[in-house]
Order: sequence, then structure tokens, then C-alpha cells
Amino acid sequence: MSGDTEKDAKPNPLFRDITADDYDPEITEMASLCVNCEEEGMTRLFLTKIPFFREVIVSSFQCDHCGMRNAELMPAGRLQDKGVVYKVNIQTPQDMNRQVVQSQSAAVRIPCLEFEAPPKKGLLSTVEGIISQAIDDLNQCQPLRKVQDPEVAAKIEVFIEKMQNLLKLETPFDLVVDDPTGNSFVENPYPFDFSVFAWL
Repeated sequence: MSGDTEKDAKPNPLFRDITADDYDPEITEMASLCVNCEEEGMTRLFLTKIPFFREVIVSSFQCDHCGMRNAELMPAGRLQDKGVVYKVNIQTPQDMNRQVVQSQSAAVRIPCLEFEAPPKKGLLSTVEGIISQAIDDLNQCQPLRKVQDPEVAAKIEVFIEKMQNLLKLETPFDLVVDDPTGNSFVENPYPFDFSVFAWL
């Protein structure tokens, strides 16, 4: 009887949904060379599905020798037949929490500030997370800029303040994700409510 049960048991799918009930996600670990210190680090791969999108591979690297960390999200499938452009109007805290999949080919724009973040490594974040990361990137070299070029540093400081105001939702704004490979995605909080769409 137990043999029949074992035969009937279905293997776990290769790409699994992320759920709170999955206490044992299948993570593949492999030793990898650290590009920073050339010692041995650890790469972890997690294959999963993003609801209403598609399968992705979440990759993370950690080196215990020098402390280097890196995380990246990669599409598990091929390039899509068509590119995508998502334009999202951000008005509420719920909008700020919308998930964003940004592939390594996607640019993110905020038209009201004439801001564009060029393509970089793939990531899974939120609207708030993308803006916060942009602020961190701008702040990264500010101490050096203030010494070498105070005028440019002052202009960037003003721009950072405008970005921080977006996080406070002082006024609604648009966020655009433009991906020629079609492998980016912005979560729709109303996937089954067709009344929110303006039909042409």
C-alpha cells in the first residue's frame, strides 16, 4: 500500500509559486568564485512563478571572506515576441506597493522629473523600492561631489529632495517601465476587475 502511495505522489514542479505555506522552498546552492576577492563564495538559485506574469530565476551571491553580496532576477524563458511599456499612475500607498519586475533590458522613467534609470541587473521590487534605490544611487557619491564639484552636488541634492517628495505622495505621478525584450512587469492590483480599464 505504501508503495502505491509513493508511486502516486507527484513531484514538486520545477517552478513553484511563492506562498506563505511553502516552508521548504527548493533552493539550489553552488560554490562560485567571488569577483571581488577571488575567494570561494556561495550562489543560491530559486526558481519561482510571479502571479499573472511568468517563471523567473532569483539568484543571490554571498562571499563570507570579503562580505560581498549580490542579488539578481532573470527571466526563465526566451525573449518575448514584442516589447512592453507599462505606464502606471501612482496615487495611493497601495500603488507604491505594487510589485515591479525590471529585467536587465528595462529602463525606468519618471516623466514629471525627466528622470530615467538606464537598464541594469534584473530585480524584483516595488514602485517605492525602485524610487528608494534611485535615491540611494544618487546619494552614493554625494560626499565626494560636494568636495570636487559643489555646484553639481547642490543640484543633485535638490533633485534628491524631489524624489523623496514622490515617496510622500505629495502629488500623483507616472512611472514608466520600458522593456524591448518584453520580460518586465508591473503588478495589476485589480487583475479580475475589468471596470478599471478604459476600453477604446
